[in-house]
Amino acid sequence: MDLLQKETCQHRKKAQFILWNIHTQNQIVLPSWNPNDFDICHHHFLSSPPTDPDCMVLSVGEEFFLFWRQGDKKWTKQYYKIGDNDGVSSEYIDKLITSFNGTIYACTFQRNLVTIKRRHCGTLSIRLLNIVEPQTFPPVFVSEYYIVESCGELYYVLLHYLPISEEINRVEIFKLNSSSQIWIKVDCIGDAVFFLSNYTASMSLSVTNSEIKENQIYFTIPGDNNSLYVYDLEDESLILYLPCPNLQNSQSFLPYWLMHNSRLVERNKDDVKTTYEELKVEKSYNMVAAIQENVESTRPDWTDLPLDVLRLSTTHIIFGTDYRNFRSVCKTWATSVPPNRWPTNKVGSATECPWLMFSNRENITCSFLDPISSFTHCVNMPELMGAKICFSKDGWLLMSKGDHNIFFFNPFNNITIKLPDLPVPFRFSGLSFSSLPTFPDCVVFCVNSSTYNEIDICYLHISAKAWVVRCFNNNVEMILSYSNPVFCDGAFYCLSQQKHLGVFDIKDGRCDWTNLSTPEPEPEPFSSLVRNYLVECNGELLSIHISHLGKGVSVYKLDRSSMKWAPLNSLEDRALFLSEAMSISLKAVDERMKNKIYFPISYNDTNNYVFYSFETRRWYSLFGDYCSEDIYNTREQLHCTWILPILSWKNDIQDS
Repeated sequence: MDLLQKETCQHRKKAQFILWNIHTQNQIVLPSWNPNDFDICHHHFLSSPPTDPDCMVLSVGEEFFLFWRQGDKKWTKQYYKIGDNDGVSSEYIDKLITSFNGTIYACTFQRNLVTIKRRHCGTLSIRLLNIVEPQTFPPVFVSEYYIVESCGELYYVLLHYLPISEEINRVEIFKLNSSSQIWIKVDCIGDAVFFLSNYTASMSLSVTNSEIKENQIYFTIPGDNNSLYVYDLEDESLILYLPCPNLQNSQSFLPYWLMHNSRLVERNKDDVKTTYEELKVEKSYNMVAAIQENVESTRPDWTDLPLDVLRLSTTHIIFGTDYRNFRSVCKTWATSVPPNRWPTNKVGSATECPWLMFSNRENITCSFLDPISSFTHCVNMPELMGAKICFSKDGWLLMSKGDHNIFFFNPFNNITIKLPDLPVPFRFSGLSFSSLPTFPDCVVFCVNSSTYNEIDICYLHISAKAWVVRCFNNNVEMILSYSNPVFCDGAFYCLSQQKHLGVFDIKDGRCDWTNLSTPEPEPEPFSSLVRNYLVECNGELLSIHISHLGKGVSVYKLDRSSMKWAPLNSLEDRALFLSEAMSISLKAVDERMKNKIYFPISYNDTNNYVFYSFETRRWYSLFGDYCSEDIYNTREQLHCTWILPILSWKNDIQDS
């Protein structure tokens, strides 16, 4: 492993670079150069190990290269220009990516891909590739891109951040089709792991036969150098680690990846067992297998189960999909078990507590977690393939697919309600609807902050055939938070990152947008707040603010007389369930759930979800094995929602 290290000599008369191998401690001192040039160069790149005769050290500024090759006595400075720009242009090399097949790949400030090659005369040539930037998820004000080379293929990784808070909201990956020169979206990187870097070239590693889980992306976030983030493509979750808890946080500390030479230690799983103890274990396994085979051969047929046992078993099946699968096992079961009837309680709901629904939007498998029993149900739902969960209410999902398609879907009876295509591309930070989509007075509401001073709104009366698009001016600067609007008293309430409220009133046929300039709450005793949620609770509005890394949680109640946020010190007998797509306040059905806030965050196990106790001001897990003042070492589901199933005899699933 060779590192490029810089030393600046006294009085800045010259700058010195050193190639250093951290394993052998060998050093190669490179020629010195003008420190003023070094200050202008923002990226440095080592094309290959110095044992390679074609090894080149390359430094790039906005107007020129500085490069050195084996045998050179000094650095070569060469000015460059991208494309056919005749006038003043802001286009320059922004990132050096990788080097393979004798070519260095780089990205420009405007995210165009270029190649850098060495000519026979010794100078460098730069060529702009005719590759269109991939069509990504609607922008969320802040995004960071990385291009990674893996097994000779180029991947485009895009991290979406929430505005102001700069919390990760979504991750997208594209693979370059070399023949068509088009970026193709992918949801899997196979047995590889990507390591993203803001300061050096990102890298890829095959983790076959290693203890590192495949199909993941490791990265850090500028300004949060102590934290390590891991994005898992399998379930669209984000894992947060604190690898070095005693490391002092410093803005001058720039983390980068080092690949150890002995990083992969392959294990031979077919080793010959030679010890007496291993032979005994193997013999015992063989005996167990023989006994198991004998038992299975004499086991009665499942179709011979008594009728009362069959019907008793169905009372423990929650999901209609599972119920249909149960009846489809064989003809005997199909004729013995009647079509499904959902059990209902007094309020007409199959549950008294919301479930957490999460999925990979590029997969048909969806999971439902019951936070009371900590049991997860997995169901295949083709309707969710490629669709994003935007909002949830009364058992219905409001979903989007592509730039113009929005529809309702009920995962408990598989009913889909199509809506007219959006007249504008999907660029919304918040969506909501007023009532059940089966009601004629239902209104679908979409909103986005186009600028600090303007709000774009798109709404639809369910009985109408076309959307209405409006643009309103704000009398205060505000950027809406990425939590969904709340419908209350005939109006949609929207919370901004600055804790202001925007109100879209639809009472009596009105369509008015108003800013409620609520003053800032008192300064918090912890770091800046990065997540905001708005919840309706018994006709009152609550705003919940989460600090960076979950180190503090505050809840405020809107005082409608003064239009100010008043702090709450207790939720009393209520429990809050918060997510980006849906937040809800409910009376706790269990004594242990009172005065607690539940999030789509788990610890160690997928079913072991984490909640925040308002009484102790600490985070705990459902299994009781986690207690912390922050949310390090947890996993957060990014594509999820809390959903409260409303199931009645009228809406039963009928099997044929």
